[in-house]
Amino acid sequence: MKQLPVEWKSDRLIISNVEESDIPELESLYETSRYLHQWDGQEHDRNYVKECFEEGHLPPGGRLENYRIQSIRTNEDDRYIGLLSVYHGYPSKDSIYLEFLYIQSEIQKQGYGQELIQALTLHISGLGYKEIRINVALKNWTALRFWFKSGFNQISRIYGDLEHSEDTFAHTELIKSL
Repeated sequence: MKQLPVEWKSDRLIISNVEESDIPELESLYETSRYLHQWDGQEHDRNYVKECFEEGHLPPGGRLENYRIQSIRTNEDDRYIGLLSVYHGYPSKDSIYLEFLYIQSEIQKQGYGQELIQALTLHISGLGYKEIRINVALKNWTALRFWFKSGFNQISRIYGDLEHSEDTFAHTELIKSL
């Protein structure tokens, strides 16, 4: 199965596999994403990056060799600004599943996310994949707008709690066809 390279670039970004020495700084960066859980009802995992590095964040029946967690850095000053994790070949062999994407909130709305998705789309399309999927919390309106603007315009499914309230949560799986 063809996979994303160990390192790849866009105009302003360097995306590369996480190394063990990167984990402390990336865990600190991940801490700034804790607000995301207000929309999905999940507990914040302080060891997320380390666990993804060691064990992956795999789908049912998934294999670690199909998983990647990568750091996102700026070309300009080689500063960490985000994380990307993907699973190659889920739910079908011609799919890529975006397990997690985060750009630091302080620098969001500067086009980094759109740039990353455009570069990612080119890379995985070149590898022969036919679609990208992502799970988005329905309460995360900002993310829903971002993903729709990025071409994720098909809904695969909606799942979660049936009733809407402050303490209930639901998600949608969005698809971008390539």
